[in-house]
Amino acid sequence: MKAGEFFCNFKYRVHSQNGNKMKSILLLLFVSLTLVFSSCKKEEPGEPGPNEVWLEYQLFRPSQIQVAPGTTVKFINKGNPNHQVQGALFSTGTLQTDDVYEYTFNDPGVYYFTCGIHGNVQSEQVAVRVQ
Repeated sequence: MKAGEFFCNFKYRVHSQNGNKMKSILLLLFVSLTLVFSSCKKEEPGEPGPNEVWLEYQLFRPSQIQVAPGTTVKFINKGNPNHQVQGALFSTGTLQTDDVYEYTFNDPGVYYFTCGIHGNVQSEQVAVRVQ
């Protein structure tokens, strides 16, 4: 084997090995990013359970709820932005995503609540009828 052939073969083997390493690194990076972004997938919210009010992006769901006296209602922030349920009976303070505030309604009546942070959003309101 001539010196020139040895050099060319050596150069090809080194380049081929580096190429395989680069392919492995790129594959590992691709798999890692796929796992990260697939875990960020937004879940479908479903429906509020009995005696629950979900605070979502520009929406309180349901907008009306009827309960018997002595019933505890859960206000659950299911959205990304912070919310604050406020009305004549209470103000929750800031509720971050997945925070829950519970209140027991004892006296009959209709109680209206809005978001103290997004007060100008009409759909962020709920009426609780206690009867």
